[in-house]
Amino acid sequence: MLKESEILKRLATIKAVVLDMDGVLVDTEPLHMEAFARFLDQLKVPYDDQFLFSFIGYSVPDNIKKIYTEILNITDPQIIEQGIKQRDQIYLDLLNSSPLRPLAGIEELIAFCKQKNLDVALASSSDWEQIDTIFRNLSKTSGGSFEPQAIFKVVLSGQDVKNRKPDPEIYLKVCRLLEKEPQHCLTIEDSPAGVTSAVKAGLTCFALKSHFVEENKLHHAHAVINHIGQVTQWMKKVF
Repeated sequence: MLKESEILKRLATIKAVVLDMDGVLVDTEPLHMEAFARFLDQLKVPYDDQFLFSFIGYSVPDNIKKIYTEILNITDPQIIEQGIKQRDQIYLDLLNSSPLRPLAGIEELIAFCKQKNLDVALASSSDWEQIDTIFRNLSKTSGGSFEPQAIFKVVLSGQDVKNRKPDPEIYLKVCRLLEKEPQHCLTIEDSPAGVTSAVKAGLTCFALKSHFVEENKLHHAHAVINHIGQVTQWMKKVF
């Protein structure tokens, strides 16, 4: 964890901002938890909130594999693949029936980045179908005033890399596509896996507090923030 003076020194060198999607760009974590809860109910697997929260930041395929192999002792790839599709359909149905809006402070941060000619990108562990659905939902709910397709210079999904978060691959790839060195990029994450991915890749990473994740599990970030507006405030001090 860095002091504010060290944070501002890092931010002075930033040339791009890379956002996570779930829990940062948009508050979809409750929908993810609901989808997992309904899926576990169908499997008749008992769970509590702590078990559901442990899925945050990891890809759906990894989480479904964990459920089948560690709880149900099932290793058949076909059964696991079917489970992934089943859970994804539950989540997509929830996405399509729930109006989504950008997380508080995101629009102001993006507007500031555009004003200062800082590239904005997205690096998500979610699959493309989910990203596309969320983008369409955000556009529709905002009446076209928030258009993700026009905002992000680069968008990467979990399908665009061999190894998903917490592996650093997705962040290294987004930096290459932006043609920026990792140390000149800032990211905001809300999960331990996302923070690990970004820090290992060499980016400056701020962790957004979430009631789904214990704060002490985010302390490997360069700073833990209470809200997105903190980042904009810091950046205004150095740009």
